[in-house]
Amino acid sequence: MSQASEVMSIDQAIKAASSNGFVMSEQYSGVLGILENHECWGIWFNVVKAHVKASPAQSLEDYIRMIRVNIFYLEDFDSAASFSKELVQTKKMPYADFRRLVLDRVLESEEYKTEGLLLTGVWEMFPTREDQIAAIERLCFIFEKKSHNEKLLHQFYERLRKMQPDNGKALRYFRNLYSQVQDWPAVIDVLRKLLAAAKHKQEVFRYAQELAAVYLYQMGECKEAIRFIEEYCSGSTLDTSTIHYEAYYRLGDLDGCLRVLRSALLVVEDPATRAIVHFRIASVYEQQNNPQLAYENFQRTLELNDDFFEAIEGLISSSIKLKNWTVVRDWLKVLAGRTRSPNLVRQLNAGIQRLDEGLANANPTS
Repeated sequence: MSQASEVMSIDQAIKAASSNGFVMSEQYSGVLGILENHECWGIWFNVVKAHVKASPAQSLEDYIRMIRVNIFYLEDFDSAASFSKELVQTKKMPYADFRRLVLDRVLESEEYKTEGLLLTGVWEMFPTREDQIAAIERLCFIFEKKSHNEKLLHQFYERLRKMQPDNGKALRYFRNLYSQVQDWPAVIDVLRKLLAAAKHKQEVFRYAQELAAVYLYQMGECKEAIRFIEEYCSGSTLDTSTIHYEAYYRLGDLDGCLRVLRSALLVVEDPATRAIVHFRIASVYEQQNNPQLAYENFQRTLELNDDFFEAIEGLISSSIKLKNWTVVRDWLKVLAGRTRSPNLVRQLNAGIQRLDEGLANANPTS
């Protein structure tokens, strides 16, 4: 502001602003400041708009002035958005330039609501499709994370999906939305698109596993679940064994279950987890009527986890099928020693006594 304008009264400023040729004079900035200080907005806007017409090449600063005044003095966000739209359209301004030259200068870092209002009014004016997509992605971020607005969030994700059908952010939004309303065919459709667009192995593993889980647990399509695990998840750092095993189990394919469980043993190091895997292997062998291999895996389970109570019951069951009554008796004693229920202990001891009598009768002393 010039020294003359500093001592100029508001009446003098208004008179100067009304004179011919004022907008192109050296007094322009100083008089504009006085009008702003006295909130003489009618004449202030007339002067600024006149300056835009008279000097369009230098109009950026004037547009920033008008946007700022509408936001911080008048709280007229619609007008601020309108001036933003006019600026972008006139200058053919890319989105990145609008952020750097306008938003970063007008707004504080946390003013997400105002940013959303401005971008909502201006995004269609950006000169390229890529600019418009970037602006919409920013709006979705604002409405989802900062200035929550479910209605606008949905509207702009719809626009984003229409403009770029394989947009990952939009697809993930609709995957979550369809999951919430349990529209599983729609979830599958979105996940297939995400899988097709995935650029990194970890994304492929994750989306394929999600597809397998939906096919198995929501659609009951076990073969499709197996196909996605085996076709896309080889070498995955994610644990797909539970889904893989469950799919084979529901199909009644016990050999498939064993393949999955044996593969799990190759990568699992934690003793407690290995115990669970061996227990499942033993249970499958039981169903295949192979008590010897069932016994060996129940035994391995107990070696890995001495507190695995169910493994002792499995050892007793397998020993009975193998008709190894001495071993049955020994494991019954182990079970009785770990059982807290007095009634169950009495029942176990009664069984042990009958076994002892039977063994004695089968092997009478000479």
